[in-house]
Amino acid sequence: MASQNRTLDIEKQQALLDSALEEISENGLEGASYNRIIERSGLSKGVVYYYFENKESLYMTVLSEAKRQFLSSVGTLKLTARREDFWPVCREYYGKALRFALSNMRIVKVARTLFGPGIDRSQNERIYDSFLELETWMKMVVSRGQKLGALRVDMPLELLMNTVQSLGYTMDSWLFSRIEKGEDVDMEWFIGFAMDMYRRILSPEGAR
Repeated sequence: MASQNRTLDIEKQQALLDSALEEISENGLEGASYNRIIERSGLSKGVVYYYFENKESLYMTVLSEAKRQFLSSVGTLKLTARREDFWPVCREYYGKALRFALSNMRIVKVARTLFGPGIDRSQNERIYDSFLELETWMKMVVSRGQKLGALRVDMPLELLMNTVQSLGYTMDSWLFSRIEKGEDVDMEWFIGFAMDMYRRILSPEGAR
């Protein structure tokens, strides 16, 4: 977060945020270098340190901006009141989220440093906590799906959440790697395939 009562002009702020996104997407949150971010931005160390007292405060701003862009473009999944609407609504939202991701791969890479399987959050709890509301929202969606009978209830919520995240991470990794290699992927096919996988694993019918 920028220091109190100090506002960086829009052009310089964007240059700094773009540089930070690039650095973190390439090297992960732990491997990112504050000095490289400053060098990439073209700003002086004095300017950057005046507005951001340390690397953590800059990262908090970067993550906040990434979250803002995602929510501004994609929004949050609307909780449905009917079981028959649950999976169609999820499919529509998943498609919107994927299309945003493919147009904003740097943001995706940054987000994946926070949400990938096995990520140790203990070293930067304050930074990771900035995304807790998204996890809370996801739990609400999963809980609603269970109450509607659209999601299985024979496993603990935490395990179900981990399954959703791991399955999504695996499928998205496959898609992003193909896209980055310049391969053509039929998005409608992929979305349909992904949602079928989710339903087979997560729905009550898949449990039988």
